[in-house]
Amino acid sequence: MTKKQYYGLFITLGASLLLSLMYCPPVDPEFGDKEFFRYCGRVLLLGQVPYRDFFDHKPPLIYFVNAAGILLGHWGMWIITATLALLVTGLFYRLCCRYRLAFPWLLPLLFNLMLRDNMIAHGINFTREYSTYFIMLFFLTMMSKSRYRHFGMGFFAALTFFMQQEQVLSLAPFLLYLLWEKIPMSIGARLLRLAAGFCAVAIPLLLFFAVHRSLGYLWADAYLINVNWYIQEYKSLGDHFRAIKKIIDGGNYEIPFMVALILGVFSLFLRNQNKPLVLAALGAFLLSLTPEFMGGRTMGLTVFRDMMGYFLPLSATVCIVLFTVFAFTEDPALTDKRIRLPYVFLLCTSLVYTTFQHVAHLSRRNYQKDVEGPVADYLDAQPLKQYDLYVFLEEDFAAMYNQRNLLCPSIYYYQHFWTWYPQWDPGHRILESIAGDLIRHKTTYVFMDSAGFAMMKNKADQDWWLTFMQTHYHRLSVPGKPNSDLWKINEP
Repeated sequence: MTKKQYYGLFITLGASLLLSLMYCPPVDPEFGDKEFFRYCGRVLLLGQVPYRDFFDHKPPLIYFVNAAGILLGHWGMWIITATLALLVTGLFYRLCCRYRLAFPWLLPLLFNLMLRDNMIAHGINFTREYSTYFIMLFFLTMMSKSRYRHFGMGFFAALTFFMQQEQVLSLAPFLLYLLWEKIPMSIGARLLRLAAGFCAVAIPLLLFFAVHRSLGYLWADAYLINVNWYIQEYKSLGDHFRAIKKIIDGGNYEIPFMVALILGVFSLFLRNQNKPLVLAALGAFLLSLTPEFMGGRTMGLTVFRDMMGYFLPLSATVCIVLFTVFAFTEDPALTDKRIRLPYVFLLCTSLVYTTFQHVAHLSRRNYQKDVEGPVADYLDAQPLKQYDLYVFLEEDFAAMYNQRNLLCPSIYYYQHFWTWYPQWDPGHRILESIAGDLIRHKTTYVFMDSAGFAMMKNKADQDWWLTFMQTHYHRLSVPGKPNSDLWKINEP
């Protein structure tokens, strides 16, 4: 790279770091999923095994990442995510320089602006944030000249699969392109190296669960359950497309999305050196929308909740499509630097505005008081020991586990399925196991959110749980909240 390009690299890396600082620990917004992942990482370090000792339906890699973040200290998760963002930014910038893009900093900057868009992202440390990094690293490895690139692609495909399984679909078009690519290596050798890279991630993870006799739990809870339950359809095809449009518009992705889609499609008909790669990039771009068709999105009895964060991987695939367009075009309509200049403003202006708007309204987070209110104040005054608190159907209040360094008395910290599927717990066997754990541990307090309880889909489950609570616990009145959602165990 030239001296001018090095200056551009440092400026682009600086922009990436500044954007990451919007979600550093003092100002990273609280979110239920992140608190759950942090809890899982903490108990993993204490010897608990995912799925066997705590229930979830996410693939396992997120728990190990959070365990590593805890070992790194209070800023650990931010260090991990910021480092990954810097790595992708630097490699992407270098790739843009290698292909002599007119503005090599534009696409790396766009990637960071979309990645940190506060209307889509809810801070850091989400599975789809990490899978976005891995999708980009997969593509950057594919475009490299390394003799180990097939191994690296298999490696990042495995990281994607074990972080957020359906996002691996976005890589399928590139794998097909890889088999089509004319290089002096047999298809069998390519597949073998891809498999070796995949196994470099898969084997250690599977060995961990095998040693702890938990492979069955991994298969049932991280993968099979998502096929049997989580991808159940609640929308018509038209509703899905309306949801996609609503989120892309509301998330401020609409301009990059439409520019990438239009330029990508037209590049198939214009002069382009590598139309198969453009086609593969468009396939990955469209497949990154599959979470809208596969993820659970219900909140309450009949109200749909479209998850904005499901669309975060577009920050990778949009930039990949634009790269394949600009890097390989031979059409005068796209090669002239003066013609490309408007794209700088078109792609980035709106995202830059919302970034400044977000920065202007940052609020400092008090980690010691993530959970506030009369009930939290009451519990803060109690000498709680391990297993003394259980939170039922209120993920925000469940942050109390981390706030007070407590262990959940049941493996069922995660409880959303009761509010989504009426047949989730036939015969309320899971509820019976939770009740048994509360009795066995002599759990003193149960916080049962009234709104969450009302959203349970199965009336028989509601009745059974309420009967159990009224038999073994009584509702407390706390200062400032006469009729609180906190219940205390009955004295013998």
